[in-house]
Amino acid sequence: MSNSLVLSSNSRVRYATGSFMYFAQGIPMGLLGIAIPAWLASEGASASDIASYLAVIVLPWAFKLLTGPLMDRYEFLPMGRRRPWVMGAQLGLSLSLLALILVERPAEQVGLLMLIGLLVNSFAATQDVAVDGMSIDLTPVREQGRLNAFMSFGKAIGWSVTAAVSGVLLTTWGLQVTAILAASVSGAALLAVIFVLEREGERTLPWTPGKAAIVPRAETSFAAVFRGLNKIIWLRSSLIVMAIMFFDGLIYGYGQALMPIAAINLFGYTTAEWSQLVAVMGLFGAVIALGIGPAIDRAGAKRMLIFTVALVGIHAFALAQTQHLWQDTLYVRVMLSIYVMMLPIVMVSVIALAMAICSSTISATQFAIYMSVANLGHAIGSKVYGMVAEKSSYVQSYTMLSVLVAAMIVVLLFHRHRIADDEDGSGKKPKRRYTIGIAGAEAGAFWSGAMRCPKCRADMEQIVYEGTEIDRCTTCKGLWFDAGEIEALRGKEAAAALDTGSAAVGRQSNALDRYQCPRCSGAMVRVVDARQPHIWFETCSSCQGSFLDAGELRDLSTVSISDFFKDLVAPERN
Repeated sequence: MSNSLVLSSNSRVRYATGSFMYFAQGIPMGLLGIAIPAWLASEGASASDIASYLAVIVLPWAFKLLTGPLMDRYEFLPMGRRRPWVMGAQLGLSLSLLALILVERPAEQVGLLMLIGLLVNSFAATQDVAVDGMSIDLTPVREQGRLNAFMSFGKAIGWSVTAAVSGVLLTTWGLQVTAILAASVSGAALLAVIFVLEREGERTLPWTPGKAAIVPRAETSFAAVFRGLNKIIWLRSSLIVMAIMFFDGLIYGYGQALMPIAAINLFGYTTAEWSQLVAVMGLFGAVIALGIGPAIDRAGAKRMLIFTVALVGIHAFALAQTQHLWQDTLYVRVMLSIYVMMLPIVMVSVIALAMAICSSTISATQFAIYMSVANLGHAIGSKVYGMVAEKSSYVQSYTMLSVLVAAMIVVLLFHRHRIADDEDGSGKKPKRRYTIGIAGAEAGAFWSGAMRCPKCRADMEQIVYEGTEIDRCTTCKGLWFDAGEIEALRGKEAAAALDTGSAAVGRQSNALDRYQCPRCSGAMVRVVDARQPHIWFETCSSCQGSFLDAGELRDLSTVSISDFFKDLVAPERN
């Protein structure tokens, strides 16, 4: 009897599994990053200790790019390519959360709490890499944005609910009960991947019946990746983006340490009150972030980032200069709410800026480096606040936050938008070569590297013919043409050189005609060739690029008697 819970063939299972796994990632974020720092402040821990704790536990997220090559190297295909890693990481996450019961005196055992948090986030970061990889492998292009939205929402719910509930449990029942409950919920998430399969016929568990549904991949050469990375990563635009990402992480980490300590020790919040405020306003900010994508497209990532991060700086400076209003409960609540709400909005803008300059062939590694730099800045920012907290007042601390924002804006002014387009020394502007999907703050960001085939989801390789560059799927051999390229390449010689796939496979792929543009995610319009109406293909309504299945370019390049009869009997395309 076949299993209906198969990720590759059931979109609802993909949505549910992705959402639940990202919900599980939100549990350590809400507990370790939001509720526990406020609780430590209420228990009398010093600002230096809390900041050091926050700086250390975020480090696994700064180095999570190292786990990707391990997942590609070690696979157990009878259970799927990524699923064993997801299961192992989720099991480790649940068990490591239980280790929190060892902490009996939190203010005196910050070091132990730090080590456990480091372990928990190591498993959480590994789970994140594995889930993203599984999603990229199994999700059709037309569902990518929708799945991102589900996963974004799942993680936002996870950390917000965990933060709100943990804030109450920590002050009422203590860390032991809170840890057991968090581990139990995390363990329940493990069921989401135990009873689902990547592909039909695979094993549910190592000892159950089943076999591998895919063949092992050929060994990947890292030499070419690192050679290409070395050419791109040290370009002026790339170095500036790394500086921007570092400052963004520095500001976030500094504020993450400052805000809960000030809320508890200065503004009189309880742990539960602070956790609930962060949960509600963070979720509200995530919802707003979901809708700013069109604004980024219109204004540009650089302008939007300058605008949003400037608001954070103005907010911090205004808070520092209005010390006389700190006794006003409403004023304080509004100001703290604004700060929390702005964080996911800034995050979306900075991610868009980093993605915009990534090169096609090494985009996955390049983008992972940028995010690691941001997470490293996060850790350093928390540590910096710990170093200055006991030597400065809160007015000075908030002023320092605004100074960091000003420094980031100065660096941003040196960034020239899309400068990477002509930095290869050729004097030409190469086309965009990335496929992305963003769904707001705390969301998964699919970054597939090469452009993905919209039909079979395999990587597409770049082929150059007489100075014109097109993309060809490495599996089904479908062809992507940017605007105007079909007319330039519909000759017999070009078709023979470029269209090397099986026409039979192309006819099967032709049945899939509802998907998003792999270049710009625009809507694909179903069209027919004006001269040969029996040839059906799809054209993007935004960028005017077109996708032809294998065999269709060869068919376009010739007109025969059989084509005449095919045109006569070809139905009208809806």
